[in-house]
Amino acid sequence: MIKVLVIAFVLLIGEDLRAQQLDLNAVRNDFNKGVKDEALCKRYLNQLEEHADSPVERGYAAAFHMFMAKHTSNPFKKMGFFKDGRDRLEKELKSNPNNVELRFIRLSIQYHIPKYLGYHNHIESDKDYLKNNLYKLGDKFTKEKIYQYLKGANMYSTQELALLGR
Repeated sequence: MIKVLVIAFVLLIGEDLRAQQLDLNAVRNDFNKGVKDEALCKRYLNQLEEHADSPVERGYAAAFHMFMAKHTSNPFKKMGFFKDGRDRLEKELKSNPNNVELRFIRLSIQYHIPKYLGYHNHIESDKDYLKNNLYKLGDKFTKEKIYQYLKGANMYSTQELALLGR
């Protein structure tokens, strides 16, 4: 009887640990929803801050940190969330300037945030970088997610989309 209880306990603990693991593809799927859905934003932010161990994961953590600015009414907290997330993302990009997904994250944020925040200085260079390098991304799922997102954002011309989607 004790063996059965121990096995059941181990299985329950193992299942709980797996449930807490970071699912980066889920984060990618829901990336554009974090700005609108506070609960989703908080959930991913908590998961990413606890489990992020790669530059891309830390980049998404930075993005969700910036998204939290949208979910608070306190202007000081808004700026704190935004600046902290921005600084985290720029730190990752400084260490990984040729990372396609990090450039995508920055472009997506810079393209959509209000101009008065003054974080728009890399839009054109990131657009060009993605146009010239997205096709090199080995992960087909991620490549397609990024392409579909950028296509829907209407930031590229038809000719640029053809290059982007190759």
